[in-house]
Amino acid sequence: MGPFTLPIASSANWTTGFTTTRVDVLAVLSESRKLLPVIPLISNMAGSTSRDLKRPAARRRSRGQTMTEFALVSPVLLLVLFGILESGLLLFSVGTARFAAGEAARQEAESGNAANADSFSIQVVRGTALGTTNLAQVQHIDVYKLQQQADGTLTVVPGTLDSYNLDGSARGAIPWPSAARDVKNGESDFLGVTIYYRYIWKTGLFLFAGPLNLNQSFAIRLEPQTY
Repeated sequence: MGPFTLPIASSANWTTGFTTTRVDVLAVLSESRKLLPVIPLISNMAGSTSRDLKRPAARRRSRGQTMTEFALVSPVLLLVLFGILESGLLLFSVGTARFAAGEAARQEAESGNAANADSFSIQVVRGTALGTTNLAQVQHIDVYKLQQQADGTLTVVPGTLDSYNLDGSARGAIPWPSAARDVKNGESDFLGVTIYYRYIWKTGLFLFAGPLNLNQSFAIRLEPQTY
């Protein structure tokens, strides 16, 4: 079946009759469909123009909201961060003091009644992180005699406390010199070492509380050197 034709009157041939002109309807419809996507495109362009006009105001509102939220959250965030940092530094200082006291006591046990036993122990403290960093300030180091009680506890023997500065200098009289310490097998003396130190807050978060005065002790028995 051929394409559909419509009779169209021609003014040029009015007197002689009608001429028939063939019109392809499918081609006309195809050309019409090509124009259909253009109409919504033009509509979208008009809508996007109105949205573009509204967009700068929305962006300004979003930026203002973000700045307000940051201003509210940042103090709390900084407080938490400084608290974590300060706690880490404090715990590090306490740990190094515990280590230094233990190392000094072990050195005393090895030195026994040597004349320079206390000097060696103070030198050990200076070589630890407590003595080589400024995180904490060592006030003084005490070496003293301990006595074991019947229940196994150790108590300080009065009048046996030797106190030294971190540089090894004595802070007064030395009532219990290292040469007088008992290192006989089965009856060697018990010895204690206490390090007094001060921690100063680094971040300023707790400056109102003032510095912390702390101490760390360690007890040990002198190694026997005579049998």
